[in-house]
Amino acid sequence: MKLLTNKTLKTTGGSWFAPRNKFWDKYKSVVEMTFMDMTSSAGDWHGFLLQKVGKHKIVAIGFSQYNNYPDGGFTLQTCERPFYRVENTMNERNYMENIKNSWLQFEQ
Repeated sequence: MKLLTNKTLKTTGGSWFAPRNKFWDKYKSVVEMTFMDMTSSAGDWHGFLLQKVGKHKIVAIGFSQYNNYPDGGFTLQTCERPFYRVENTMNERNYMENIKNSWLQFEQ
């Protein structure tokens, strides 16, 4: 399975959540997309997605979303490489908490 790294998706309208929803619908291997910073009222937010890459393997990939003002819509861009890997979701019960902690370190 090809990782969803270095992907760009543009939307021409819709709400702040339109890019995330469109990306999620387009790539069926995405099992979660979470915004970690939603402080910009313009919708310039960032977060991470979880991509299933095997039966019990997941990678976490950061993404940014930017407002395309004055043209309208948003651009969503994924990072060049994953920042966290879960080799076996059956063995690592708290992997979502571990990913969030790793994200906070990755951001700095």
